[in-house]
Formats: sequence, structure tokens, C-alpha cells
Amino acid sequence: MKSFGRYLTYRLQKSALRTAVFTILSVLITQSVTASGIRGFYPQHHDTSLYMHAVVLGVFCTLIPILELSAFKNRRNLDTLYFFPIKREKMALAHYVSGFIQILVIYSVTFFTAWIYLEAQTNYFALGYMLPYYFLSLLLGIVMYSFFMFIFGQANTVTDGVLFCGLWIFVIYIIIWQLRRTFLRDLLIDTKYWELTGQIAEWGIVYAPINNLTVIFQDLIEVNQHVNEYDYTTEMARIYLRTSYMFAVWGVAGIASAVGYFTSFVKKGAEKAGEISDSWFGFRILIPAYTFSLLLMYNELDFMTIMILALSLVGYVIYRRGFKFKIGDYIVMGLGVLEVLLMGF
Repeated sequence: MKSFGRYLTYRLQKSALRTAVFTILSVLITQSVTASGIRGFYPQHHDTSLYMHAVVLGVFCTLIPILELSAFKNRRNLDTLYFFPIKREKMALAHYVSGFIQILVIYSVTFFTAWIYLEAQTNYFALGYMLPYYFLSLLLGIVMYSFFMFIFGQANTVTDGVLFCGLWIFVIYIIIWQLRRTFLRDLLIDTKYWELTGQIAEWGIVYAPINNLTVIFQDLIEVNQHVNEYDYTTEMARIYLRTSYMFAVWGVAGIASAVGYFTSFVKKGAEKAGEISDSWFGFRILIPAYTFSLLLMYNELDFMTIMILALSLVGYVIYRRGFKFKIGDYIVMGLGVLEVLLMGF
């Protein structure tokens, strides 16, 4: 455990300045928005700007994994990293813990600064709900953090890793939404079930759980807003509560991502760094998923469908580092062209 403790301390010291800068920026931005949200003569025009905490958490649960693991995508850096007298398992854990401690510091300082400010400046919010929101949001933060640690870890270069993270944010939503729109439109005649499947599809966005939790707690905390017969936040909170079992689905996804991160970190060899990222969780799945889903979305032969095919080609050029395509790549692009031609008829 001594080697683990020393390496973790080394990682925290190396990232301390970065963490301090991110914390100061987050506090300044969040406080300015919070202060703006409570201005006004009537309490019903005030809000807690709780969404800013979700933004801060979401941003750093995406960014910190990239910063924490980017050194493993360069062979020269790997020579230095693997020189440390520490096993791969402990190194993986040290980076995981180090990254989450950075997020915890940034988020906690930002959150409690805003909470103290609201306690001092207002008396028309149910701020007793802030603490439950803090702990539940941290749980969702671990889910997002684990997800992006796993996804970025699947890449062999920093550029590929950033693209993987960006593309995975929406791919589940797009796939479910297009399958629903294409195959379930005529089956789900009942409006209630049609709307329900749409709400489930929206949960496919990686940031949906923290957004939906925030809306639920905004409705609980901002009691002053409930002055009209119809309140949008209240209605959205009810919708998210009806599909709250999706929190558990994302919890399972978070556990699977953490296991996947540790497993792939230990197994991946140094020789992979800088090579083509051929993971099933990368371009191999993402390019076909986006190509066919987006073509189904537009569903007619026009400029946009041609652009989608062009972007698919660009995706494969990035994936293969040139025009050395494989049979599977040609099949995907050929099926895309066929789909467009069928649209024309």
C-alpha cells in the first residue's frame, strides 16, 4: 500500500494547481449566476440556479478523465509512468481516486459556497433539500466519471479519446429515438406509451440523470415558484419521477463502466499507445450508429443526407488514419448509400 499511497500523493500534488484554478473559476461563475438568480422584487421571480451545480459536475466528470488518463496515450510518457514501482491495478486505482478527489474538491467548494450564500441572502427557498441533492448528485457524478474514464480509456490516442467521449454523450439517445420513431410509431397508438418511450429515449443522454435529478430538486427547493396553476418545472419533475427507475439503469451502467475501466487499464499494453483505436466501444460502433440513425432521422434524399454520408467517410478516414479501409468499413458506407438511394425512390 505504500507504493499506492505515494503514487496517489504524487498525482494529487501534480494536479493541485489545476484543481485550484478550476475551483476558483467554478466558484466565480456559479456565484455570479446564483446572485443574478435571486435578484428581483418578488420572490416568485427568484431561483437558486441549482442547474449550475449540475453543469459544473457534468463538465468536470467529462474533462478530468481526459486530463487524468491522457499521459497513457503517449509511448514516451508511458516509459516514465511504468518506471514507477507500482502494479497496474494500483496505478489504475490511483488515477481513478485522484481524478474523483479533484472533482469532489471542485464541486464541493462550489456547491457549499453557493449554499451558504443562499442561506445568508434569502429566506424563501426550502434549502433543507440542498444536502440530499448534494449527496445524490455526487452518486450520479461517480456514474458519469466512471463512464468517461472507461470510454476515454478505450482510445489509443488523446484525439480519439476526446472524440469517443463527445460521440458517446448522445449516441444512446439517437439510437433509441430513431428506433422508436421508425418502428414503434404505428404500434404505439396510445399517446401515453408513445410519450413514455420518448421520455426513456431522453434518458439515453449521458447528462440526463444529473439534469433530471436537478429538476426534481429545483421543484422541491424553489417553493416560491409555485404561484401559477401550471408550472413547467413541476410538470417536468413529475415526468422524471415517473421514469425514476432509469436512475437505477444508469447506476448499473456506472458499475459496469468502472469494472470495464479497471479491466482494460490492466490488460492494455504500452505498445497500443498511439496506434489505431480499434475498440468495439469506439469508431467501430459509433460511426455505423450515427450514420444509420441520422439517415433515418432525415429519411429523404437531400443535402443533409449527402452530408451525413460525407461525415461518415471523414469518420472512417480519422479512424483508419487515411484511406486504408477494411471490408467492414466499405459495407457500412455501402449500406448508407443504399439507404439514401432507397429514400430517393
